[in-house]
Amino acid sequence: MWLGASALSWASTPETTRTISIFHTTDLHGNIVPTKNYQNVPNLGGIARCATCIEQWRQENPHSLLIDCGDVYQGTVVSTASKGNLFMQLFNHMKYDAWVLGNHDLDWGPEATEKNLSLSDSDILTANLTVDGVPSGQLQGAWSKVKPWAMKDVGGFKIALIGLITPGLPYWLADAILGKASATDPLESLKKSLSEAKAAGADAILLLGHMGFRKEDDFANRVFECLRETQGIDAYIGGHTHQDQPSWDCHGVLCSQANYFGIHCGRIDLTFDLTTRKIVARHAATMLMDERFELHPEIMKMTESARNEADASLASVVGQVREPIAGSGRNSPLAQLFCRLFLESLAEEGIAADAAFHGTFDSGDLKVGPVTMADCWKMMPFDNFLTVFSVTPAQLIEIIQEDFAGGRSDRSLWPLTLELDTEGNPAKVLKDGKPLAGDARIRLAMNSYDAQSGGKRLMKLRDLVRSPQAERVTNQTSTLDALAAGFRRHESLP
Repeated sequence: MWLGASALSWASTPETTRTISIFHTTDLHGNIVPTKNYQNVPNLGGIARCATCIEQWRQENPHSLLIDCGDVYQGTVVSTASKGNLFMQLFNHMKYDAWVLGNHDLDWGPEATEKNLSLSDSDILTANLTVDGVPSGQLQGAWSKVKPWAMKDVGGFKIALIGLITPGLPYWLADAILGKASATDPLESLKKSLSEAKAAGADAILLLGHMGFRKEDDFANRVFECLRETQGIDAYIGGHTHQDQPSWDCHGVLCSQANYFGIHCGRIDLTFDLTTRKIVARHAATMLMDERFELHPEIMKMTESARNEADASLASVVGQVREPIAGSGRNSPLAQLFCRLFLESLAEEGIAADAAFHGTFDSGDLKVGPVTMADCWKMMPFDNFLTVFSVTPAQLIEIIQEDFAGGRSDRSLWPLTLELDTEGNPAKVLKDGKPLAGDARIRLAMNSYDAQSGGKRLMKLRDLVRSPQAERVTNQTSTLDALAAGFRRHESLP
């Protein structure tokens, strides 16, 4: 039995007031059907369950809006196959009123992003975005769909929605992937949109951000700053940090976040006095999308063919493992295998590289037997490309020292090796057991995320990669596809 509004203490609305409801999802990451959470609890979430909940909530209160706070479609085989187009169809079918661009919504490059923008019937709200220096709201082509804010008339009230993307983009995504898109300062963009929304006579202003709950702001999540330095925001709905935070207060603003994969669906109720048109009550909560919610039949029907194709793809065998391949720690056989297969993939594309530096994402050991595409997804869960750039031996030592200093990492160098000093720190780069000459140039391959700083963890590396001397090249094959192609190429490994 579904636990409706009464179980969450949403009171019935007297005739002197009217309640406007805002239903919200975030960080769906391409999940249609239930999945497991980070604690390995199965049978949770998916947009098919969220759709059932939202439909019930809409029946309770037709004076409502439906929004999403970004990272909509990247993360599953079924969504990757259409480069996110399927999720735009689902959003259109569910009649989302607005969504905010998340960093992963740009993962597949400008062409894929622009296609999804063009397919969306919803407003795409991202105030702090420019494309080739042109700000949101003045863009042309598919990007013209992106606006800083929008006004919605709901139940006789004017509800302004302002969107912000995380400013962390340049520390995760290479210029070749972002194209000409850039995240600008969120606070300055917010102030401008807030002023415009107030001037337009908004009865309430909601801020929607692909930035989320943290105990303190960081480079990618500047929620405290944005809400501390502005006035007039009635509620903040967040994303990005993958946390279920049903309701919290930040500088007097009601805040809510509905974590990830559709495992929770969120709801904010704003109750207005019909005479004064002022908000007299605010309430926020999230609902766990478990077996109480059926998979919405229309969503399941719309996605049936794509899901069947995805299941067949995941089950397909790409190679065999003859002997166990250990995957623990630096220079593990599995990390070295990844490096080897990536270098082979680059060579097939005509991109020369002398060595690769890559980790295993805690994949664990690879067991004897068939390797499927599902196994490849577990080993390579992120949509990264390979970046190749030129460094000297001394610069390579700097890169690896920075990685060592960053704490837990199993990034491994192959086929070049390291000689450590007496304290266990990288000291020399060896080729065939001999130190490389100081003036040598090494073409090094890494995934594009790491080369952008790995989320501000490898800033020396980022500076080296972006220098003209690095002569950086980013390929067009994902690390996942390179891994799968490598297994197919060899049929049996190691």
